Amino acid sequence: MHSIRNLVTSSTKNSLSRTMSSLAPGHVLGGARWNYRILNPLEGDGTHTSAVFKAKVVPHENASNAPQWALIKTASPDDAVAIENLGRERDSYRLAGVASASCFRQMYEVIDDSTIALEWLDTTLAEIPYSPGMRTYALIAKFLGPTLSSCVVLGAQEHVNTVFPTGDRLNAQPSAMRAPEVFLGQACTEKSQVWAVAATVLCWIKPGVLGNCPYPFIGEAWCMAKIMRLFPDWELPASDTIKRETLQVALDSARQLKEEVEELNGISPLEEELNQVEMPQELRDLLRLMFITNPDKRPSASFVLASEEMRAFKRVVGE
Repeated sequence: MHSIRNLVTSSTKNSLSRTMSSLAPGHVLGGARWNYRILNPLEGDGTHTSAVFKAKVVPHENASNAPQWALIKTASPDDAVAIENLGRERDSYRLAGVASASCFRQMYEVIDDSTIALEWLDTTLAEIPYSPGMRTYALIAKFLGPTLSSCVVLGAQEHVNTVFPTGDRLNAQPSAMRAPEVFLGQACTEKSQVWAVAATVLCWIKPGVLGNCPYPFIGEAWCMAKIMRLFPDWELPASDTIKRETLQVALDSARQLKEEVEELNGISPLEEELNQVEMPQELRDLLRLMFITNPDKRPSASFVLASEEMRAFKRVVGE
């Protein structure tokens, strides 16, 4: 037993040492498909457990169709949560229809148990400021189609886009994109992801309208207070039906914040917020369709994709 413990400890240390040294800028990380020269680390939003790097693809001899860039994602071997999350992401590509679907970032290969190589995407929505115009509306349409399609593919496998199986993690969504029912302790489902997709678009159009708590310890209450401001018709459970004390405290705090904090008082109901921004009425209609606080009444991703609201918005952008 002592020798096994020493072997595991030594293996972990060696893996950690390899990970840190092999991800230094300029180092070439060896892969079975291609090699990858590490260029620089990428800064995230603080919600991810893995470290992410941009890399230049170095093709093997006689290799063809190699991309120019790749994204390298790695988890520290001594961080069990990071390893678990990376493993879930890796395993999601083994689900039926995922690896072959164009709506997902390609995974080039698994380099080892703590490192994967993925398709490099040049731009994210966060890097493009919202500006009213047909190019922007077309970009939103291009975003909505594949993202909702990914919900359909994963929903068929009882998974959601955050790489957690449906219902496996109550807090599977980032706070700004978290559906109301997930805040209330219900499982994250495909319909929760429909809300998250709409929230992603809204947060891009109007940054700060959801999530983004600037204060410690009250993040959950702050985010729920914003939802209460945007959706006054959000039906909250009666106090005597809530079994989790921390949830009851968060809800009570959210109700108080909603009324007393000047910063939150500037948030109007959704319809008014949408009318404050120049956009096609068809986009407003589409977002309204997806922003249903009651998950039982919220449409599925496949319903939204086939809806008249989606068809009308696509006509606006010439699709």
